[in-house]
Amino acid sequence: MLLRLLLVIVSLAPAFAQVCRLSVAGLNRERKVMGPVSAECPDPLHSAPFGNWGVTSNFGGKLNGRQFDGWCHDIRICENDGACRNVCRDGWYEWNSCTTNARFQPPNCTLYNAKDCTEQASTTGINVLGTQTADIAVSCPSASPGSASLDRGGCNDVRNYSRTNNFMSLYELDPVTGDELIQTMYFPALLVDLKCNAWGCPPTGSNWLAPLGYDSPVSPAKVFAEMAMVVNSGTFLDSGNVCRIPQLSVQAVSSATLAGPVAPDSLATLFSGDVTALTEQPTGSALPATLGGIQVRVTDAGGTARLAPLLYVSPRQINMVVPAGTREGNAAVAILAGNTTRAAGTMQITRVQPGIFTANGQGTGVAAAAGIRVAADGTQTSQLSFTCVDGVCNAAPLDMGSSAEQFVLSLYGTGIRGISGTDAVRATVNGLQTQVLYAGRQPTFAGLDQVNLLLPKTLAGAGMAVVQLSVDGQSANAVLVWLR
Repeated sequence: MLLRLLLVIVSLAPAFAQVCRLSVAGLNRERKVMGPVSAECPDPLHSAPFGNWGVTSNFGGKLNGRQFDGWCHDIRICENDGACRNVCRDGWYEWNSCTTNARFQPPNCTLYNAKDCTEQASTTGINVLGTQTADIAVSCPSASPGSASLDRGGCNDVRNYSRTNNFMSLYELDPVTGDELIQTMYFPALLVDLKCNAWGCPPTGSNWLAPLGYDSPVSPAKVFAEMAMVVNSGTFLDSGNVCRIPQLSVQAVSSATLAGPVAPDSLATLFSGDVTALTEQPTGSALPATLGGIQVRVTDAGGTARLAPLLYVSPRQINMVVPAGTREGNAAVAILAGNTTRAAGTMQITRVQPGIFTANGQGTGVAAAAGIRVAADGTQTSQLSFTCVDGVCNAAPLDMGSSAEQFVLSLYGTGIRGISGTDAVRATVNGLQTQVLYAGRQPTFAGLDQVNLLLPKTLAGAGMAVVQLSVDGQSANAVLVWLR
């Protein structure tokens, strides 16, 4: 009977648990010492009042140095222009830990740096008290009726995170005589409001809070610091792989025109529901295949699968380079997180698909271009075709210069480099045929193409002019430039 009861109890327990795992850290700033401190005082074991301080807090234990840094005291140097600063020879930012000794009290200003030489203030900014993980039980991600994204379950279930019983106990650290408690500070509850999606949470933090009270002793206050909490990240974990998560759909378009199809080795943009919680860009010049925990796999019409180089990843948008060598035809595209496909769709691949970038990023209106005046001696003067203020971009006039100068219009686009030859590129400005000096890859940025047009001076003063480009018979989006 007892065994049967135990089996019933076990059968009622969930086989696996889904959690949103938060990485949480405690921080401090505005550190200062303003009261009587009697630690590391001179005696047979100590010859100087300076001490390294550590902190025990609800975020972690004592460490030597970086949790509650003091200030530089070793050497004061001044430059010829009168600028002075302190330099620490030993690399530690320490405190005067013996303010009760008459030898180290004001007006001995070499041991104080604040409030008319009566206080010590740290000069190292924000320090980390410690980092911990917190697992919060959540349900499996799912989509509500009619939603194109997974708007329920997963880390969606976590709206905020709070910590109570927040404290910092400050110690002067000494491996020989033992650590000496300076004072404990107590803080109010810390609350972080989160903006999570199914897969996780982006970084965010709480407000900075001052101490509520002190202990050992209760008074006077010897030290001060503000405390805050940050959630570095949140990640949905399904350790038992029991969630049946539906795949989202993907729309693939040219990054220049926000329409399809796309060409091999061109810039493409994917739109989907939430596929990650992160927003990331590469930190180096090389484009990674994994960014923000996400990969994009393109399988072409011949069945060859390649990972796309990634320029930008956010929850609902990914900018990428269509893998070079992708065969023309209908290609499958999948957004992957590890071995899991989070979203899938198709993209149509053509050899060329010219698109010109515009200032508004939508493929319409003023071109994101440059006008270049070339003098007889080869001197070049460049101008941008647009200006942006508070995120709103408008046309800027391009001065075509004197009759002795040539004027070149440089357009930037994508899907052009697969041309059969430069003579396959045609361009008109206000219907007037213009000479194409160059059409092909832009040498600096992956996937970006450039077209240089030599504009006749008869276009000077034309005002807003329409530029139309075709590549191997494929028309690009019409764009505008202001010619003066």
